[in-house]
Amino acid sequence: MGEQYVLGVDSSTSATKVIAFDSRGKTIAEGTGTYPLYQEKPGWVEQDPEDWWTATKEGCRQVMSSSDVDKSKLLGIGLTHQRFTFVPVDSDVKPLRRAILWNDIRCSKEAEQATEQPGKQHVFERTGYPPGQWTLYKAMWLKVNEPELYDRIYKLVLVQDYLIHKLTGELVTLQGAGTMTGALDIENPDRWATDIIEALGVRRDIWIEPILPGGHVAGRVSKEAAEETGLPEGLPVVTGAGDQPCGILGAGVTEPGEIAINGGTSCTNEFVTSGLPDMKETNYFIEISPSGGYIMENYIASGGSALMNWYKNNFGQAEVDQAEKEGRSVWEIIYGEAGETPAGNRGVMVVPFFQGANGPFWDLNARGGVFGLHTEHTRAHVVRGLMEGLAYESRRQAELMEQASDTKIEQINMYGGSARSDYWNQIFTDVFNKPLQVAETAETTALGAAISAAVGCGMYDDWKKAASSMVNITKHYKPDPKNVGTYDKFYERVYKSFYERIQDAMREVAAINDEEA
Repeated sequence: MGEQYVLGVDSSTSATKVIAFDSRGKTIAEGTGTYPLYQEKPGWVEQDPEDWWTATKEGCRQVMSSSDVDKSKLLGIGLTHQRFTFVPVDSDVKPLRRAILWNDIRCSKEAEQATEQPGKQHVFERTGYPPGQWTLYKAMWLKVNEPELYDRIYKLVLVQDYLIHKLTGELVTLQGAGTMTGALDIENPDRWATDIIEALGVRRDIWIEPILPGGHVAGRVSKEAAEETGLPEGLPVVTGAGDQPCGILGAGVTEPGEIAINGGTSCTNEFVTSGLPDMKETNYFIEISPSGGYIMENYIASGGSALMNWYKNNFGQAEVDQAEKEGRSVWEIIYGEAGETPAGNRGVMVVPFFQGANGPFWDLNARGGVFGLHTEHTRAHVVRGLMEGLAYESRRQAELMEQASDTKIEQINMYGGSARSDYWNQIFTDVFNKPLQVAETAETTALGAAISAAVGCGMYDDWKKAASSMVNITKHYKPDPKNVGTYDKFYERVYKSFYERIQDAMREVAAINDEEA
């Protein structure tokens, strides 16, 4: 078994990574292709879907050209992706426009409309998602704003759907991605919530069927795709789930009481449950694991990587210059600045709603804020403030999920780019007052896709056995009691209620901006 391997493909917001893993989760070879974002209007984020395929081909060719890769030992390829990013296509599965990304917030009016009718609670109970920036509401936006294009839509295609079609010629979707469209029947995830779709005036025929579970062979690599990618013709292509459900699987989270936090473009908090959780309060949404189980989730759209890139691109020239001069990683320098100020950050706090707020607010007009500034404060206080703000908000989201599931968090598994920083990990373990661990590979989403392939292709016949065999935990962090006390004071007495105090003002800011646009 040790000589066999599987490929994990992670088509994320900025790049597609293709990684070959052996049966113990060791990386054999990897390849990457990148692509740009298009942000032509405030709140809009788009991509060219052909870039996803070009990047996937590039990554596959890099892996398959490695001297460490023997095609005869390759069992299958699993995919994961940036979830509810989608592109409308015609009957030939040709894109009709650029793809609209998951973090695009153009559909705030449509979400507000659905909140009133058919109603936030009803929509949540049927789909596991209250009205928000999900695919369904962007379909409503297309109907109003691009009606001629809307009438020509054959299907709304998610990233994984698009890549599976390119690889195999099959057009399918999957449960662990369909959830976040906001249109899936959450109790019966092999079908769409057609009553909600129709109540919102969206065509029911534009949603892909069949809806497959994770770990399912969706098709096999075609002759044409084999020539373009270097993959073996006939290689099984296996369904996974969206990037975060795959990410927590690749981070080793399989049991209730474990929470996975992603320090990537979004700061995602995912909590494994033993069944469909309580849906009386719309404080979270519900995902489906590649293994088929339910996951409670909430996230901050502007996560660690997003906010650190925002900081670097707008305020970090000094750090960029220092990195070039010293031959160091700019991220090592920026994250390291958090060590220049103590826990609590001398009162500088950040509300991290730079791209709207999810549960419990569900407010696409929410905006970020930095407060507590004094002339003694420096760039280091802004950097640490961003990290602490994300940790505070993650704790708030986690507490709401604990209450709804009647399950206490005992362990944090951190993954994503920011998990490489000791400062980031220590801040989260102190804010939560819970032990934290990090897997050996930073590419847990790709590993989760590879685990899906390992199960789907028969390398392992059990999801937990596959995860325990392929995930290697190498770093452990424990809370510092002194820091825990400081963070509890700031969280309970300031952060927990701060946004409610300023929410009306933030909405007015958004309204004025819309008037002036």
